[in-house]
Amino acid sequence: MSCSGIKGVKSHTSFREGAFQVEKLAVAPFQKVVSQEPLQRFVRCPISGAFLRSCSVPADAADVIEEITVEELKSKRKFVLVPPEKVEGIYRRISATSFKDSPREKLQKTGEELGCDAVLAGYIFCYIDRKGYTYSVEQPASVTFCMHLLRVDDGASLWSGTYDKTQHSLMENLYEATIFFRGGGKWITAKELSEVGVKSLLKTFPGLE
Repeated sequence: MSCSGIKGVKSHTSFREGAFQVEKLAVAPFQKVVSQEPLQRFVRCPISGAFLRSCSVPADAADVIEEITVEELKSKRKFVLVPPEKVEGIYRRISATSFKDSPREKLQKTGEELGCDAVLAGYIFCYIDRKGYTYSVEQPASVTFCMHLLRVDDGASLWSGTYDKTQHSLMENLYEATIFFRGGGKWITAKELSEVGVKSLLKTFPGLE
């Protein structure tokens, strides 16, 4: 078991390296999770039950972060990735017919039908884009999302990662230097901030290093 994290980034692996190997992986459709109460600032993760920071989430935010994740996994060439459109079709059908199943059970059934070793699920809780310009903003980008890798055989959690970040200037917080300079010393968009988050989380993803 291992756990690691830097400011705004948390990840957890719940199995010994080499004890289980992911060869075929399905990435389930990422989903937004928002509160029905406008003043509620935290909402519960459907998989872990943890409360994460919540804000507005545009309709396309989940697709944006899912695409970034899939492309990053493809670039590593470590797994057989099931085509996302195939995963989506099966997941939507199972979700529509398995009303009493938990989110974890629906993901497990999806992986079973696809013949996968594991399923990766993602949830987006906050996605605020930059308001302003590259070098001057009224509101910086802010994102919160998490990912969970589930073993198909028994639905057990193999790995999880959480990214919760609002960009700050160097004058506000010297710990933000990495993000600020990755953006070329400028204010980045929510998509660019998400790319930083996905790459940071996947550094601890089992089997990628």
